[in-house]
Amino acid sequence: MPCCLVLLTADLFGVTYQMGSLPKEGSSRRVQVALEVRGELRLNADGKQVVSLPLEVEGRLIYDERILAAADEPWDRQAVRSYKEASAKIKAGKGVVNRALDSDRSLIMALANDAESLLFCPREPLRREDLDLIDVQGNSLLVDTLLPAKAVAMDESWRPDERCLARLFGWDLVTQSDVTARLGSVTERVALIEFSGRMDGSSGGVAAEIELNGKANYHLDQRLMTWYAVSLREKRAIGHAEPGFEVTARLRMAMQPSATPPELADSELQFPRQNAQASADLLTYQSDHADFRLIHDRRWRSMIDRHDLSVFRLVDRGDLIAQCNISELPEFEPGRHLSLDEFRADVQQKLEQQFGQIVEASQTEGENGQRILRIVVSGMASEIPIQWVYYHISDDQGRRAALAFTFESKLVERFAEADRTLVETFQFTPRRQPSEARRPADDATRS
Repeated sequence: MPCCLVLLTADLFGVTYQMGSLPKEGSSRRVQVALEVRGELRLNADGKQVVSLPLEVEGRLIYDERILAAADEPWDRQAVRSYKEASAKIKAGKGVVNRALDSDRSLIMALANDAESLLFCPREPLRREDLDLIDVQGNSLLVDTLLPAKAVAMDESWRPDERCLARLFGWDLVTQSDVTARLGSVTERVALIEFSGRMDGSSGGVAAEIELNGKANYHLDQRLMTWYAVSLREKRAIGHAEPGFEVTARLRMAMQPSATPPELADSELQFPRQNAQASADLLTYQSDHADFRLIHDRRWRSMIDRHDLSVFRLVDRGDLIAQCNISELPEFEPGRHLSLDEFRADVQQKLEQQFGQIVEASQTEGENGQRILRIVVSGMASEIPIQWVYYHISDDQGRRAALAFTFESKLVERFAEADRTLVETFQFTPRRQPSEARRPADDATRS
C-alpha cells in the first residue's frame, strides 16, 4: 500500500488509520518555528577546570519550503527554502548576542539521506553562526518520519526508527532509544500523535542524551503534518572544539500548504544543483578582529579570534585531528616577497630541537594572484611524532600572513590535506586598524 495514501479501514479490532505522509514533489508549505532554550553551557578552555555559564536562547524562523525530491523511504529527500525570518537572542553568562540571517543567504537547500541531514546555501557558503541559527532540532523535511509505517488503531503505539530520530534531531547516531509514539485521538479529521522517551547517542562526535515529550497533528485529508511541538531535556558532553551543555528546550512548529512563492519558482532556481551539493559541506569565515576571510569544511571550528591570532581546530567524528594558527605579519614594501629559502630557514629556526626533516617545500600562485609558500616538516614534540605544514601567503601590496597546521604523524591520512581549502580561499580584507597597532612578528612563521 503506497505510503502517500490515507485510508480509513475497519477490521476485527475496529477503526484503524493509515497515516503515511510522503512529501509531494513540487508542493510548497509555509513553516513557522519558535524555539526557547534554558540551561547552562559547560566550558573547559584550559583543559583542567570546567566552567558553567547560564544560557538562554529565544529563536524564531519563518520560511517557505518547496519539496524538490522525496523517495519512498525517509532518505534522499531534497527541499529548497526561502527564509523570511531567522533570528535569535542568545544570552550566555553576562553576554547578549542577537543573530539574524543575511538576506543574501536566505535561500537554503535542505537535504536528508541515510547518513546525514544537511542545510546549506547554494549560492555562497554559510557562516557557522548562520548554520547554528537555522539548524534546529526539528527538521520540517523529516517530521513526518514520526508517523507509523502501518495502519494503527486509537491508542496504539509504535517505535519511530532510530535513524529517523537521529536525522530529525540533528544527531550523528542514536545508539539506544525507547522513544514511542501513539495515536491519541482523531478530531475533525485531525489525528493527534503523542511521543515520548529517551535517546542516547552522539552529536558532533560527542556523547549526547535527550529526554523528550511531544505532540503532533496530522491532517488526514491534507495528508501532512500541520503542527509539531516538543519539550526536551538534553545533555551533551564537552568536545574538543565545542562547549558541552545541559538544557531544557521547547520547540513549536506550524506547517500549512501554500502556493510556491516567486523566489522558489523553477525560473529562479538556475544554480547547478550538482555543483551546489558538491560544496554543501563548506562554510565561510571572516574574522571579527583580523583582516582576512577564508572558506573551510565543517569539521574546522574557530576557537580564538583576535587581531593578532586566529586558532582553528579540525575535529572529525569527535577526534581532534589538527590545529591551525593564523597570524597576519608586518607588511613588506609593495612588490617584495619572501623567498622559499628564507621561509625554510625561518621554519627550521622556529622549530629548533623539534625539527626533524623537511618533507616537502613548494611555491605556487593562488587564484587571486597571491604568492603561496608551503613547507611540510616532520619532527618530534614531547616524544610524539608530529607533522607541521607551514604557509606564507603574500600579495603584491606587501600584505602577508602565516598559517601553521599541526597534527600527529599517525593522523596524516585522516588530515587528508584539509589545509588546502583554507589556504586556496584565503583572502586579505580591507584594513580595519592601522598596521602599527598589530603585534609585531619576528619571523615569517609566527602564528
